[in-house]
Amino acid sequence: MTAVENIKKQIAGGHSLARADLSGMDLSGMDLSGANLTGANLSNCNLSGANLKTAQLGAANLKGANLEGAILEGAILELPVDDLLHKISNAQNLAGYCLQGRDLSGLDLSGARLAGADLSGCNLRGTDLRGAYLYESNLSDSDLSDADLRGAQLRRANLTGSIRINTKIRKWAMKGAYITGATAYTDE
Repeated sequence: MTAVENIKKQIAGGHSLARADLSGMDLSGMDLSGANLTGANLSNCNLSGANLKTAQLGAANLKGANLEGAILEGAILELPVDDLLHKISNAQNLAGYCLQGRDLSGLDLSGARLAGADLSGCNLRGTDLRGAYLYESNLSDSDLSDADLRGAQLRRANLTGSIRINTKIRKWAMKGAYITGATAYTDE
C-alpha cells in the first residue's frame, strides 16, 4: 500500500493525522474535509485542489505547500503574520483562509487575494488593502479605521458591525456588501 493510500484509509477510518509527517507528498485533489491535521508537517506538499473544508490545520507546517484551488472553507488555520505576508508578496491565493481575530494593523496587504477569507474581528487599522480581492470575505466586527481599501473588491463581503472611520473606499466596490450596524464611513 502506498503512503497516499494509507492516508486515505486513515481518513476514511476517522483516524487523526495530527503531527503526521506528510512533507513532500502529492495530496492533490484529496478529500481531507474535517481531517485533524493539527501540527502536521505539510511542508512542500501538493494540496492543489484538495478539499480541506473544516480541517483542523492549527500549528501545521505549510511552508512551500501548494494550496492553489484548495477548498479551505471553515478550516482552522493558524498562519503566522510573516508567512501571511510572504504568501501575499508571492501572489499566493489565500481564499478561504481563517484569519479571525488577528492583529494585521498597518500591514501592506495590497493586492491580496482573500476571497471568502474569514477576517472577522481583525484589527485592520491603517492596513493597506488597495486592490485586495475580498469578494464574499467576512470582515464583520473588524476595525478598518484609517484603512486604504481603494480599488478593493468587496462585493458580497460581510462588513456587519465593522468600524470604518476615515477609511478610503469607493461605494461601487461594496455592491451587495452586508453592512448592518457598521460604524461611520467615508467615501473618497
